[in-house]
Amino acid sequence: MKLSAKTRYAARILFYMAKHVMNEPISSNLLAAKTGISSQFIEQILRQLRLAGITGSVRGAKGGHILLRKPEELTFGCIVKLMEGGIELAGCLENPRNCSRFGDCAVRKAWESLQGTLDGALESITMEDLLRDKELFSAL
Repeated sequence: MKLSAKTRYAARILFYMAKHVMNEPISSNLLAAKTGISSQFIEQILRQLRLAGITGSVRGAKGGHILLRKPEELTFGCIVKLMEGGIELAGCLENPRNCSRFGDCAVRKAWESLQGTLDGALESITMEDLLRDKELFSAL
């Protein structure tokens, strides 16, 4: 299991936007320069973020992208759900009909526990947490 580049880049874009909360919109070109992600890929990601109500856009010469959610509201769980549709450790957890052994599976409880731990960890880390991490904060 590996998160897609789109998910990792969305987190990087949102971190930069959270770090540089300004009264002015941030252009795609500036985001590209500061994050190392191509403007074209940034636009694809921002479209999804905009449709989800996480970011907004402002048209015009001084236009660009703005963060609509507070950093403390942006969890990694939210980002992963939006970009990946979530992380599913075992197909039977979401849909028991995917497994003929669901009723008497000896390891299902372990998968359920692991899934809960992963989901909880993703929901527990916010952009605000990263902003407070001085070492990480200076990296971008």
